[in-house]
Amino acid sequence: MRLARLCVAALLLCLWGIVGHTQQITLTVDDVTGAGFSAQGIRLTFVGGGTTAIEIGALKFGEQSWKNIRLDCNLLRLEREGVACDDGTLMLAEKIPLSFSYLTDKRVLNVVLKPAKDETWQLNLRPAKGGKDVSVKVAGGSVLRFLPWLPGSMPKLNAGVLNGAIEYNADGRISAKLNASNLGFADAAGLHAGEKIGLTIDAQVEPAADTIRWNTSVTWTGGEVFWQPVYLKAALQQLSAEGRFDGKALRVERGSLKYPGVGDAAFSGTYDLAAKQLTQGRVSAPSIRVAALYESVLKPFLDGTLFADLRTEGRVSAEAEVNANGLQRVDVRLENVSFEDKAQHRFALFDVSGNVPWRAEAATQADITVKGGELLKMPLGAFAVPLAMNGARFELKQLRVPLLDGQIDVRDFVARSDADGGYWQFTGGVSGISMDKFTAALGVPVMYGTLDATLPMVRQEKSTLRVDGALSLKVFDGTIEAKNLVLLDIFGKAPRVQADVVMRNLNLEMVTRTYSFGNISGRMDSTIIGLELVNWEPVKFDARLASSAGNYPRKISQAAVQNISALGGAGAAAAIQRSFLRFFEQFGYDKIGWGCKLQNTVCEMSGVAGEDKPQGYVIVKGGGIPAITVMGYNRQVSWQELLNRIKRVTQGNIKPIVE
Repeated sequence: MRLARLCVAALLLCLWGIVGHTQQITLTVDDVTGAGFSAQGIRLTFVGGGTTAIEIGALKFGEQSWKNIRLDCNLLRLEREGVACDDGTLMLAEKIPLSFSYLTDKRVLNVVLKPAKDETWQLNLRPAKGGKDVSVKVAGGSVLRFLPWLPGSMPKLNAGVLNGAIEYNADGRISAKLNASNLGFADAAGLHAGEKIGLTIDAQVEPAADTIRWNTSVTWTGGEVFWQPVYLKAALQQLSAEGRFDGKALRVERGSLKYPGVGDAAFSGTYDLAAKQLTQGRVSAPSIRVAALYESVLKPFLDGTLFADLRTEGRVSAEAEVNANGLQRVDVRLENVSFEDKAQHRFALFDVSGNVPWRAEAATQADITVKGGELLKMPLGAFAVPLAMNGARFELKQLRVPLLDGQIDVRDFVARSDADGGYWQFTGGVSGISMDKFTAALGVPVMYGTLDATLPMVRQEKSTLRVDGALSLKVFDGTIEAKNLVLLDIFGKAPRVQADVVMRNLNLEMVTRTYSFGNISGRMDSTIIGLELVNWEPVKFDARLASSAGNYPRKISQAAVQNISALGGAGAAAAIQRSFLRFFEQFGYDKIGWGCKLQNTVCEMSGVAGEDKPQGYVIVKGGGIPAITVMGYNRQVSWQELLNRIKRVTQGNIKPIVE
């Protein structure tokens, strides 16, 4: 071998001597191929004065290929020890300054490329037992040079600098220590982006028998990432893993994710390359801080729902296992977990604790306790959740939640998850709640009595909630039933409600005194057909109020007449003021009727059926002595204006007293 190297060196020296006396010598080399490598059309040109050019017609490395590559060396040094070029230029898509040296005795090749002022890439090849050792060092390397090698489906890199080294040993060992800074990427849709990202990467690969052992560690040192819908900032998160690769499966024997401020997780698993699936996996996350988890990870997924702005606290621990058939086991432990609707205070649960041991193919029982909560600012008492689980089916025979001085009952709750998203259903009711406490908590005029309600079958599919049958309430000494009740997008920003409402035999005296409207004695029926609410605001309905059938006292106070007149027209109020009627506190009436058909923000007004007049519609039809008839004159009123009228007739009234 030493003799061969001396011969090659002698030949090069001879060529060098010939070049000194001739103008140019050109050598053509056959194609060169190797594992994943090929070069075609190689030509070496020696020019007098030491100038040398190497041309390659086509070069392929892996999946990448180049054509018409040229290396010019202004001064090629041929010496006894080897060959060197201190001033060369490599011409690919751009001109790259290059220098190289090859020591023929030691068979060491060193190549240095400087594509930019502060950017250096260095390749070193040296002989070793069984092959060659290769090292690549980079200082200030632009990551944009990797763009041709990356899949087109990935977000496009737009910035970044790389420093570090990669070592490949002849025995198959590989080690890498890299530091990436100021990384940036984005996609055309704007759904994935990152900027000023810093990463440190430490990886080792080592052959072992019929497998390859590997381990790696990546630390996120700076920057931020938006990956729809998640937005994350660097907090020295560290992902570490080690395992084996045998060409058929990638095994993670030990892995960990450390997320400062949130908690740590450990994982392991096996990925089958041929089947392209995870055949075994396990993850464990002990004592995760719920508040940090919600703010850092969960909140973006909940945007646009009822849970978009929560105050959270407590800790949660979880373990899960999967196999080729999917998720097999989940164990969750809750430790004093609380969450509260921070902005609108619509709901809250406090100090939720317990265990949830779910199994894919076995029946288990959850053990959960709740120390209290709130619903629409009303306090909830302590309760337990005896949830039975069996695979994708969840059941709750009975749940009783104390509310004020009564309770909410949920019975026969069943939920099932399936490919279409699943469903749940239950029956129940509300009982024994004092209306004075209930109305005070809701911030509406105080009513007295007891609230009892029956919930027929309630079922939810995807984002739609339906009530089969009638939701029945007893209030104002009468009944209120909501039929055809449907709630759409109930967890979205703009939930929609559809229903038909029927009210029967309501005590008008209780209603009017409750709302400080004056005093009306009698009974009232009402229907609201096609009620539609968007974000809990009415946008469409056809409502009718009318006196109930039957014999009962029918009296209306002057204050009530004044207020009704303000809603439908001032004619009756003016008549009272101009006549002897102003001396009476109460009047008799025969019928009361009023209607509003709301559509496109306009209310089409009407009165007592069959009593329309050319000049308007009758709201109160007089009867008895003294009698008064109240007319309405505005057939069409904007919904907002009607609300303003209602506000004006009630804003100056004293606090109502209800008996």
